[in-house]
Amino acid sequence: MQEYFQNEYAVNLLITVLILVVAFLIVKIGHRISSRYFEDPERIYRSTKSTRRLAMFLSVVSIVIVWSPGFGDLLTLLTVIGAGMAIALREVLLAIGGWARITLLTSFKEGDRIEINGLRGDVIDVRVMRTTMMEIGGWVDADQSTGRIVHFPNSWVFQHAVYNYTRSFKFIWNELSMTVTFRSDWRAARDIMMKYAEESAAIVEQQARSEIHQISREFLIHYSILTPFVYVRVLEDGVLLTLRYLCEARKRRGSEHALTVVILDDFRTHPEIELAHRVLATMPPGASQWESVPPKSPGEQSPAF
Repeated sequence: MQEYFQNEYAVNLLITVLILVVAFLIVKIGHRISSRYFEDPERIYRSTKSTRRLAMFLSVVSIVIVWSPGFGDLLTLLTVIGAGMAIALREVLLAIGGWARITLLTSFKEGDRIEINGLRGDVIDVRVMRTTMMEIGGWVDADQSTGRIVHFPNSWVFQHAVYNYTRSFKFIWNELSMTVTFRSDWRAARDIMMKYAEESAAIVEQQARSEIHQISREFLIHYSILTPFVYVRVLEDGVLLTLRYLCEARKRRGSEHALTVVILDDFRTHPEIELAHRVLATMPPGASQWESVPPKSPGEQSPAF
């Protein structure tokens, strides 16, 4: 009898190894077939991912059946396994539940730009246990990539808020601020900022209205004003002009750079507009802030960074 159980154990172990080998071969063959017949990287990625999930599911089911002698024993085994997993693998179960929530409720998907628990980035992979992002921000100004790949457990979707930059509505509001002196013509400066913002907002506003019309079927969103606007505020150093405008989430820094360049160039042509900063207090009377910086003397050293 003892030899029988030992032989049965050895046979089941051998079958388990064979199941894992077959699953590994299925994944490899599926990847080669996808690479041969698909040219789009996204289709290759999704096809390979689906094959991997199918192979893993079939492997788990097959191994459970192999190690369960009868139907009653199978139910008992599954009950014991479930109770043990609920106690010892709480984080793992939460991660799997998070994956199910991400997949079924589409909180985000590959290609979305999200923020969760202080991490921001573009989602590049969603697996059963974890999600992978290409990080943005960090030590890099604005919303540009740092080059780092970040992983976080899917259980985070139950513990932290998920901010999605691009799902259903790919536009965000951005602000560009400039401060002019009290003696400046702040109205002229405001009109210049509005002029260039309106020029770039025509196409964006049309696309945004179309997306708002579609997303309003799912969410209670009412945006009646999408045009740019300049807010005025008085500070100790001067008059603060804040331009609020709509732009694509992935083009925030580029749009801000383009507007800043044209606005500053136009300010240079208006002598009645001066930018306010503390350095102005040390400038000699009658000096212009737009004058070029004088060249350094031969012995002058550049500041160390």
